[in-house]
Amino acid sequence: MRSNVKVMYFFLIAVLLIASFPCIPVAAATKTATVNATSLNVRTEPSSSSKQIGSLKKGSNVTVFNVEKGWANISFQDRKAWVSSAYLKENGTNSPSKPSLTKENTAKTAKVTATSLNVRSGAGTQYKAIGSLKNGTIVSIVKEEGNWTSITYGSMKGWVSSAYLLNQNRTAPTTPKPSATNPVNSGKWGRVTATYLNFRSAGNLSSPIIGSLKYDTSVQVVSESGSWLYIQTTDGKKGWVSSQYISIQTGGAPIVTNPKPATKPPVVPPSSVSKKVVIMSDGVNIRQGPSTAYLIVGHVNQGDEFAYLQSKNDWVQIKLPSGKSAWVAGWLVVVQQSASPNSPSTPKPTLGGLKGKRIVIDPGHGGNDPGTSGKSSGTQEASMTLMSARLLATQLSNAGAKVILTRSDNTYISLNKRVEISHFADAFVSLHYNSATDKSATGLLTFYYGQKDLKLANSVNTGLVQANTGLKGGNVRYGNFHVLRENKQPAVLVELGFLSNPFDELTVKSNSFQTKAATGITAGLAQYFQ
Repeated sequence: MRSNVKVMYFFLIAVLLIASFPCIPVAAATKTATVNATSLNVRTEPSSSSKQIGSLKKGSNVTVFNVEKGWANISFQDRKAWVSSAYLKENGTNSPSKPSLTKENTAKTAKVTATSLNVRSGAGTQYKAIGSLKNGTIVSIVKEEGNWTSITYGSMKGWVSSAYLLNQNRTAPTTPKPSATNPVNSGKWGRVTATYLNFRSAGNLSSPIIGSLKYDTSVQVVSESGSWLYIQTTDGKKGWVSSQYISIQTGGAPIVTNPKPATKPPVVPPSSVSKKVVIMSDGVNIRQGPSTAYLIVGHVNQGDEFAYLQSKNDWVQIKLPSGKSAWVAGWLVVVQQSASPNSPSTPKPTLGGLKGKRIVIDPGHGGNDPGTSGKSSGTQEASMTLMSARLLATQLSNAGAKVILTRSDNTYISLNKRVEISHFADAFVSLHYNSATDKSATGLLTFYYGQKDLKLANSVNTGLVQANTGLKGGNVRYGNFHVLRENKQPAVLVELGFLSNPFDELTVKSNSFQTKAATGITAGLAQYFQ
């Protein structure tokens, strides 16, 4: 009896000792993999925001339990942990019929083509840079939005410009996209209420303009984000537009697969209207009367066009598509002459060579660097270059070019950054206004640095001369400027007159000069590409 009690006593002690040891997971996986990243972060959960508990060196072998949504569950220091499956190379497996570790990522990886690519917290240059990626880096694509791509790289997650990514597998997209000839019909559609409406690569004002829509154009609404609509036209073009210029219609809208020429005549201003007003900035207030004391009745954006009614105290009255009128600050618009339908039209330069070309427009100075200023009325160079760049960008976009501005507001951008933005561009144009101690110095100048720039400089200069801006032109000069010297792409720097010269300063502030200068540079670029 006593011996039985003793046996029972030792049995209980053995059970307690076994229970006190930590439970070591049994390797239930049927495959192993090798780390192919220089250093691979190991995390507690399948997320780049989860806690990092260690790292694995290149060549390390790991046991893989399962893979889900781009993350591999592995054995790490006698416990289960998670790593990005994009950086694991599967070893031999006993289950060849199972999908490989990175199958879901093969159509979602891309290679960085820029020397140094900024990673931002959001889809736009206005968002903070949270890191950078070197040339040749392979990243995982999460999603694409306009000209921006959401990516992950190790523990880094953010947005980068799609222009500097080379998709590693375009043949197998994870999420099939509707083709241009087979658009998605969500049942919601609308008509453009602005005379001229820009549409952009993403739903914000800093995104590049990729096209324009005329008044009363029918569009399909694909999705919405805040005050922006992602729309598709009848010929398959897609982009983002401000929702305030789209009148949502009831009922289904026909989406034409192969659009035919319109049977009704285009909307044209009445013959009595001899001028039109072109808005030169985004988010411009329009008011009930000619001063800031009047109530705001709406907003207009860069490139919008309206019929001109009258001017008063530096304010311009415009006619809205609804038939009502409003006032806009005269220094934010360009008033252009509208040709009568019956009057002979002036031959326009052929701009076909611009279609699809990637052109970077660089408004000089900005932020804490205002540049030079006018001697007569204090005109600031930084403000003038931005105004000129916006007008030039609109004309180039209308001709089918893909335009990128190095800055879209009064922000300081370093010279290195301006050059970096131009990587893989077809042309780079930096806009400036000149100054000299000699007040008689006058006219336009176009600078180049290397042989690769000379043809572009000559073409732009010729376009400016033929535009008859009102300033003396015809000078092409060598210039040892950073944005030209360090630029690998064809690049020019254009000085649009001398602010130190009272005549030049007065001339460059006129609507006529700004319009003609933009037209001349556009024509010069078109000639260069042809």
